[in-house]
Amino acid sequence: MKTPAIVARLVLFTAIASLGIAYHRTSHASALPACDAQAIAKAGRGYVCTVKTKGGPVSWRVEVVVVSGSRTFRVFQDQKSGLYVSDDLGRHSHDSVMKESLCASPDYAAQKGNLTSVTWRVPSGHPRKLNGKKGFPDHDSDFVVLEEDGIRDAIPGLTTKWFTSSSEEDGDKSLYSSYGYDGEFGAVNAGCNGNGNVSLRCVGQVAQ
Repeated sequence: MKTPAIVARLVLFTAIASLGIAYHRTSHASALPACDAQAIAKAGRGYVCTVKTKGGPVSWRVEVVVVSGSRTFRVFQDQKSGLYVSDDLGRHSHDSVMKESLCASPDYAAQKGNLTSVTWRVPSGHPRKLNGKKGFPDHDSDFVVLEEDGIRDAIPGLTTKWFTSSSEEDGDKSLYSSYGYDGEFGAVNAGCNGNGNVSLRCVGQVAQ
């Protein structure tokens, strides 16, 4: 039978161990270099940097680098959410992105790092205020998650572009418009059909 003194010691030991684990994780993240666009644009596979966010530091990793002719593609992983983010697949209309299933197309394998273990999709992009409403799932969309995790500081080349999402405006396909992600300011806004002038980056997760 455990005495009160032994129980108290066990509780104290558990608390100290938990604090140590939390400190190790925090100190490890803070020891990583801050994400810098110029450094990331030249980084090799396995490079990890960190972004300071409102929710604490988030680590981003260059998962793979693919050289295809004169072009170099990088796939990134948000290590907090686990989401992979492809390189830019170019400009497409929302309609062609969805109808032609571009994120699943082998034509863009290099932009997706030739990662056959990752299942790719068009990122969802409904705003948080619509979680659980108008047919949207009751959780944050991919672009909301990535914005909170500091994607604009981790991935270079976003600031001059808009990115299409799979989320139809107000959940209504008859509007022929989707929510889009503003790479400069990080907002998710409606009215993003682009007429072919909106960029596409796919997100992915490791197949279970």
